[in-house]
Parts: sequence; structure tokens; C-alpha cells
Amino acid sequence: MTSQAAGGGVVALRMTRILYVLCGRLILLAALSALSLVRRRNPARESWLADTVVALGPAFVKAAQLLGTRADVLPPKVCRALTRLYDRVRPVPPRTAAPVLRSRFGATGTKLVGAGSIACVYRCVLPGGREVAVKVRRPGIEQSLTADLALFERGAAALARLPWLRGVPVVAIAGQLTESIRGQLDFRREAELLDGFRAAMAEVAGVTVPAVDGRLSSGDMVVMDFVGGLVRPRPDELGEAERRRAVVTALRAVYRMLFLDGVVHCDLHPGNLCFRPDGTIVILDAGFTVRLTDSAREKFAAFFYCMSQGDGEACADIVLSTAEDTPAADHDAFRADLAALVTAHTGRRAAEFDLVSFATRLFGIQRRHGFYADPQFVFPILSLLVLEGTVREFHPDVDFQREAEPFLVTALMERVLVARGDAR
Repeated sequence: MTSQAAGGGVVALRMTRILYVLCGRLILLAALSALSLVRRRNPARESWLADTVVALGPAFVKAAQLLGTRADVLPPKVCRALTRLYDRVRPVPPRTAAPVLRSRFGATGTKLVGAGSIACVYRCVLPGGREVAVKVRRPGIEQSLTADLALFERGAAALARLPWLRGVPVVAIAGQLTESIRGQLDFRREAELLDGFRAAMAEVAGVTVPAVDGRLSSGDMVVMDFVGGLVRPRPDELGEAERRRAVVTALRAVYRMLFLDGVVHCDLHPGNLCFRPDGTIVILDAGFTVRLTDSAREKFAAFFYCMSQGDGEACADIVLSTAEDTPAADHDAFRADLAALVTAHTGRRAAEFDLVSFATRLFGIQRRHGFYADPQFVFPILSLLVLEGTVREFHPDVDFQREAEPFLVTALMERVLVARGDAR
């Protein structure tokens, strides 16, 4: 049997499994819908979409997280449901991972500390007593993800032919999804990104990124220093000063990544962004990370800066320079509506500024006037969307735009200096 035929067989098996899961979940939805006729509110019915995505497998979880930002393509209610979706999967137990870790580098005392759809993280002890955290790729995950991503690409090509999807960049969106998900299988890449984060965050006070052991890491494992004492405190468990410090530090770390380094950490949920009692933070994991092109980094910084200044027309021009248009695109109407949106949101505190609502309206304006967002603009918004919930919970009065200004000014000054150098 050729490798191509074998690959086709795997895809066919995955399709059968997906159909089986979907049929079962649809039957459950019908039952929950009937039950909701009796009870006004049914929490189980409301979580059906997230549970179904998890049941379909890790590729669907990752794709759903990304699609949750595409309010220019999906209805707002669906986007809101998907942006709340985090990995909720069963871990690979330590008894399964321990023999592998022992044979690789003599690790003992293996304990599970975290589980995701692509990998699990274990705390263990190396010969000599050093404690490390080891992120281990799930067995068989590469094969199952490859099959699912092939289905995504084939499905996108088929959907793009439908009359009601003409003009929608279905194939491009699918390509964005599959490329970002494939990147999360490469643990050597993640180890390099963590090293880069650690170097960059050394310039941001109060941020810790665990050091990677490049000698022990490999394509399916990342070995790093174990950072102890990490808990998920409630806002009332930290003092007001510590809450403010943690939130401001997290924002400065993200702004440094976005506007100066051109690196987007898209997965800063509370499991990967840890607040300490003294107001310092720890950033973990770099699997779901995207590098921006220099052009995209500069334009996103310029958009954010113009928004902080209330210059809606300049924001519209920047988005128009990046967005993909359709034959029905209306540039003037788009420019007027986006300028009004920016003016309405300028200078708002976190308690007043709802990023999900802003992004939904932004993408709604694009969709209504015949434009679709550049994927390079989607990833930074995804990063901020994931972070926003924590910011709002711990320090709702923080000013997003004011905290960004020092990084924006630096980024724009670098752009001017580069332009002057090119001119010479």
C-alpha cells in the first residue's frame, strides 16, 4: 500500500469517527432542546457547542479557538461561545508518561501538572535532584491532527464553491487555521520561542518565563525549569496594589511582544498566565504563538496608536491597506463607519471597553461593506481577547490605551528611523 493510500485511509477513518460523534451530539442537542421547553434556561444546552468541539478532537478545539475571532465570517453569538473555549480534555496519566521520561533522561517522581489537547505537562526530578517541567506531545497526536487538517482543507475547497460563500476567503481562512495548528506540533519551535520570550521579558519588570533546557528538549518534548508555587488566585485573594501591578505587568508584557517583537502569544488564559501574590506574573507555554511580518507589526501598532488618539479615519486607512475586498466593497461607507466606531471607543477604561464587542462591530463593518480581515490582524486581536477576561476581573479600571503608549511610540519611532535609513 502506498503512503498516499494509507493517508487516504486515515482520513476516511477520521471522517467516519467525526460523523459518528456528530450524530450522537445532534441527538443530545435535540433532547436538550426539548428539555429547554420545560425549563427556561438549560446550562447543558448552552455548553453543547463547546462540548461537541472537544468531542471531535484537538484539531477542532484549536480551529474553534481561532474561528472565535472571525466575527467577519461567523455570527457574533457563535464567536462569543468559541472565544470561551479552552482545552478540556482527559490527561495522559503519569503512569503512561513516566517510563518514557525515565528512559529519555532518567526522570523520576513524575506528576501531572497540566493537560491540553496536543500535549500534557509533568513535573519530575532529574538525576541530581533538579526539578523540571516536561511538556510531552500526546501519543498519536501528529497522525490524528494531520488527518483532521486534511479534512479542513478539503472541506474548505468544497465550501468555497457554494454560491452563498462567493467572495468569502474560505480557503485562505482554512489555510490560516491549518498552518497555525501544524506549528503547535513542532516542539523545537516552541523551545526557541520560549527562549525568545525569556530574553525579551527580561526587560519587563515582574515577568518570569521558565528557562528551557535545549540539551534535553526534542521534537516531541520541551524540558524547562519547574516554577513552583503557581496557583490561580481569585481577585479577592490579592490586595488592590498587587492586582493592579499584575494586570499592568501582563499588559506591558503583551504589548512588548505585539508592538516591538512582532510575536503574538494567542493562549494567555489563566493556565498560561499566572499571577503571584506579590503582583508579579509567570508566562508559560508558547505552543500557540504566531510571528507577525514586520509590515503587519508596524500597521497593527499604527492602528492601535491612531485609535488611542481618536483618529478614526487613519484607523480606517490602515485597515483598508490590509483587508481583502470583494467586488461589492464600499470604501467610503467603510471608512465612515469605522471612524465613528473608533471615536465612540477612544479613552475608555477596561470596565467600559469591551474588546469582544469592539472586535465584533469592527468585523461586522468589514463584512457589511464587502471586506475581510487580514489574518495578520486576527492573531493580535485573539491574543488581547484571551487576556481581556483576566484584566477585567482583576483590575477593571486599567487604561488599555495609556499602558500601550510607550511601546507604540517606541515602535513608531523605530519605523521612522528605518525609513530614514532606507531613504539614505
